Formats: sequence, C-alpha cells, structure tokens
Amino acid sequence: MTACPSGSGAAGCRTSQFNGLTPLQASKAAHHPCYSVSGHHRYARMHLAVAPACNLQYNYCNRKYYCSNESRSGVVSTLLTPEQAVAQARQVAAAIPQLSVVGIAGPGDPLANMTRTFNTLTQLREQLPDVKLCLSTNGLLLPDAVERLLDVGVDHVTVTLNTLEPAIAAQIYA
Repeated sequence: MTACPSGSGAAGCRTSQFNGLTPLQASKAAHHPCYSVSGHHRYARMHLAVAPACNLQYNYCNRKYYCSNESRSGVVSTLLTPEQAVAQARQVAAAIPQLSVVGIAGPGDPLANMTRTFNTLTQLREQLPDVKLCLSTNGLLLPDAVERLLDVGVDHVTVTLNTLEPAIAAQIYA
C-alpha cells in the first residue's frame, strides 16, 4: 500500500493504489470506510476508549491530561466501561445511520486490556451486527489474541510501528 504522509492518517491518504497487497487484501482496503477514497464523507466512524493500560511506554504518549485540540494516542476525555461504550455506540448508531465502523485504539493498547476490549467487542457484535469492528494495537499481544479477534468478527487490525530503525524495533519488540 502506498504510505500516507506522516501523521496524516487514513484521511490524508488519497490514493487508490494498494501496491503489494493480494487482490483480496486490496479489495478489503478499497472498500473499508476508513481507507476507501470514495468512503470519505459517506460513512461515520467512532472510537471507543475502553483500554487504559499499555504494555509499552512511548516517549510521545502522555495519558495524563485531556486537551480538546489534540487528536493523538493516549488523549481522551473519558474512559468508558465496556457497557458505557456499547451504549454510546448504540446511541450514535440510532442517531447517525451512516455509522459503519467502531474502533478500539486506546487510550492504551487494546490487547493489554483483553477483558475490557473483548467484552466491548463481543457486545458490539451482538448489538450492532452490521458495524465493522476495528482495533489498533502495538502488536505485542497479537499472537495471543488473533483467534479471539477472528471469532468476534473484527474486520480490520492496525498494527502500529513506532520506528523505522530495525535496531530500535528489535529492542522494543524483543
């Protein structure tokens, strides 16, 4: 896939090229509301902050305060219980029929909070079966969770890579 400019996220990536992916992967990416160029402004997406703990301590990640002008990992206004998160998603889905993706990405790492994360995902799948479920993780616990993620129907997993230096990655992910 062609890389997006640093910090721009999927919204800043305006390419229909998914080089290096299999046809099935490219099709999934092209039709996923977060990555589809044609999906912008047609689908609603929401993040549910249910995962406070993290299994890594990045220099840039500061979960100590909330700032309404920030939109980065670790900054949320309210940590939700799984029940609160599902109730919020149901409320948004009732008000905004275009809600098509619900993701869990923190404020910590969702897989460092397996119970909270899977309680939320399971309830979402039961109560909002047509919504795509997504998750963003540093990947350290992904081998332990992949079967459960498939069982609950998670559509897309983003694995963050916080360095391009192999020596640093080896230290972090060893």
